[in-house]
Amino acid sequence: MAPRQRQASKKQLQRGGASKLFRPQNGSGAHHTPESHLKEPLAPQSPFSGVQICVYGAVFSLALLCYANTLSHDLVHDDIFAIEGNRDVRGESPLRNLLLDDFWGKPMWDNTSHKSYRPLCVITFRLNHMLHGLHPMGYHLVNILLHAVVSVLFTYVCQTVVFTEMMPTAVAGVLFATHPIHTEAVAGVVGRADLMACLFFLLSFLAFQRSIKQGKSGFAFTDRPGSLVLSLLLVVCALLSKEHGATVLGVFMVYDVMMTSRPGIYRVLITRRFGRGCMPLFKRCAVIVATVCVVLFLRVWMLQGHLPHFSEQDNPASFAPHLLTRFLTYSYLVFFNVWLLLCPLTLSYDWQMNSIPLVESLWDVRNLATITTVITLGFLAVSCIVVKKDQDRRVLVLGLSFLAIPFLPASNLFIRVGFVVAERILYIPSMGYCILCAHALSKLGGLSSKHGKTIMMIIVAVITLLYIGKTVTRNQVWKSRESLFRSGLETLPHNAKMHYNYANFLMDSGQKQDAIHHYQTSLRLWPDHASANNNLGTLLKDDPQQAEAHYRRAILINPAHVRAHFNLGSHLSKLGQFEDAELLFRRAIQLNPEFADVHTNLASLLEGKGQLLEAEQLYLNAITLEPKNGDYCNNYGAFLTNTGRNEDARIQYEECLHLQPNHTVTMGNQARLLRRLGQTSQAEQLFLRALSLERRAGLLESLGALYFNTDRPEKAHDAYREAVQLNPQSAETRTHYGQVLATLGKVEQAVKELQVALELDADYPEAHRQLASIYVLAGKHREGLKHATVALQLDPDADDARKAGLLFDIGNCLKELARDQQAIQSYREAVKLNPNLSSAHLNLGAMLHLKGDYAQARRHYNEALKLDPENHTLKQNIAKLNRAVERLKKKGKSQLEIN
Repeated sequence: MAPRQRQASKKQLQRGGASKLFRPQNGSGAHHTPESHLKEPLAPQSPFSGVQICVYGAVFSLALLCYANTLSHDLVHDDIFAIEGNRDVRGESPLRNLLLDDFWGKPMWDNTSHKSYRPLCVITFRLNHMLHGLHPMGYHLVNILLHAVVSVLFTYVCQTVVFTEMMPTAVAGVLFATHPIHTEAVAGVVGRADLMACLFFLLSFLAFQRSIKQGKSGFAFTDRPGSLVLSLLLVVCALLSKEHGATVLGVFMVYDVMMTSRPGIYRVLITRRFGRGCMPLFKRCAVIVATVCVVLFLRVWMLQGHLPHFSEQDNPASFAPHLLTRFLTYSYLVFFNVWLLLCPLTLSYDWQMNSIPLVESLWDVRNLATITTVITLGFLAVSCIVVKKDQDRRVLVLGLSFLAIPFLPASNLFIRVGFVVAERILYIPSMGYCILCAHALSKLGGLSSKHGKTIMMIIVAVITLLYIGKTVTRNQVWKSRESLFRSGLETLPHNAKMHYNYANFLMDSGQKQDAIHHYQTSLRLWPDHASANNNLGTLLKDDPQQAEAHYRRAILINPAHVRAHFNLGSHLSKLGQFEDAELLFRRAIQLNPEFADVHTNLASLLEGKGQLLEAEQLYLNAITLEPKNGDYCNNYGAFLTNTGRNEDARIQYEECLHLQPNHTVTMGNQARLLRRLGQTSQAEQLFLRALSLERRAGLLESLGALYFNTDRPEKAHDAYREAVQLNPQSAETRTHYGQVLATLGKVEQAVKELQVALELDADYPEAHRQLASIYVLAGKHREGLKHATVALQLDPDADDARKAGLLFDIGNCLKELARDQQAIQSYREAVKLNPNLSSAHLNLGAMLHLKGDYAQARRHYNEALKLDPENHTLKQNIAKLNRAVERLKKKGKSQLEIN
């Protein structure tokens, strides 16, 4: 019986002419056995016919049209970290680092690395940066062109490998070019990784498909080994663009087994005899499996022994404690992704946290959607095996392979991923969706009804218009940070990360209160959001206890949160808790040695503690880490200035201004250094240059001090007056302004400014001191005594000269109030602290002179004379003392002689 069946099959095969083998659209292949695949899969088609050129031109044009409005967009969201914040892209690291670092510019061996290794994509970013810096248009233009090229290439694959007619080919190409699910991949610059991976995916598939040819045995043999090698090289390129690009190897295997070698496999299954004809398939499968193993080995090796760290907020389902919850949620997410392809009505740049609640029960109604999806995909998979029409099988096999296999890495089935749903991940799988859609629509157009094609054309036109409208509108969401984050908040208001990201934007744009509100909302929705706690702490500086509580909460949630350690350390340092701050800074450096700001803050703290050698090394570390950041040169220059290395400090300031010519802080620091070195004119010019760029109160104060100390009180008055207008809440600025007013004789205005300064800060000693001096000069000795005494009490750590000046003023007030003994004591303390204070010696000598203590009076007069030999009052007092001594001598009171 069996031999007769086989013989019949051979006869049937002989009767079937070549002209009838590939006309499944006419139904001629409905009764063919699987052995009817012995000929080439598709008849070669000329890619240069007029219709085909029009189709390709339409697909290319539609792809450009849909995304042309992204050319004016900014770099947003992940673009900022992958491009603006990436030293590999900015050219600040050697080219070899592109092979050593991850997608975000961190070394792959770093524990904090994201472990996403995409050097080919980073190279294109670097080329963009070399051509036009950080101007976003060039980056967006490359993305648009890449999408247009991929759309055309996909259309070509559909024409030459998938379909036998141009109509479904055109439909698939147009659907792919315009599908709104691609907006994240094209409008977001970091989506270039997906575009490039898809490009190499298609090229490698074409190369593989052309490397094999069907033989008489029913198995395909390797006709072009060079094309096979090329296909594997292109797989590596896809992998180096984005990891899931390598899934094309699975498509190779399915295509080879299910299509080109299917007749031979069918024959083997019937006869149960393996022949030499099987060997080419086995060899190719072995090569593909070996390539998969090599690719996996290289990928694991690039992880450097560390898996990427993901938190619960990144992918809540993968952290669910129950296996059932994880299984049900993962299964539902398959439906959710398919639904985004079918109906891209609700799109979002992020689906983390509570965007998609976990499926925790078998009775959750969403399980019905999951079951429907599984049944549908299962039906398609079975159809790939049992369907008899060659063309239908080809479309189903390739459509399902392109849809399902590239999606597997994102399914959580093999590895935990760092997202719930990512729309750009669907860029490659959407090709399979477009193939299946085009096939379904072509079936509709082939209905017996004479209006079938008209209905199909109308449906395709409507879908295309809807896709274009949605895509063009959706692109606007990616225009700026504000539009992107605001859209996410409108789409998913229950998502804590949407509030967090929008709060970040508000904080950066200075909208503090609104930012606090959204951070608090984010924490209400997701209390364990470490970064929200940290950022909220930075905004609560007016409430130190709350700020500290949020920093500590962030560290408790995530002990490796570098920013929280840094911010808490800075907070405690301001409170004078230097030991705790130092420990936090050191821990932050341990967590991230390349965080330059921590190095400078710890250096500043150690500088204050006198640990100058380590502090200097930390300043140098920051410069090494960020050699093109002028801030660190400025900080090191300030350190060198404080340690008396003025020339080295000047070099650092000049280096900073070379890197950042408009760095006004450095201009101010260098001007102060020049003033200290006596180069007043150069200092003045530098202050004026800085002020021409930025009218800052600090610069105006420093310029005012320069004018005041060079006897130009009128100019000092103008500078300080503007400084007060810019910074009216500064007690220090008002105090210096009051001093200038007093010098100009505007005593009432001076007193008013000093009183306002004390209202702002009642414990500011300099305001009390200046007010005391004014009152003393004005003869208001009781008020002068009060303020001078308070100033002395409030500033116990003042230098001896300042204390001596206050004691001198106190002595003067006491003298005028006839409290002579206390005045003498105050003068004694003044000259003890500052022996060079001639006026204190003079007044003390005069008090002692009046008390009859001529010997001590002469001693202090002589000290005053050494310091101020031209003082006319002093000379008169000495002459009076001499006459008094002479009179005493005449009276025989030689015991009072002081010589």
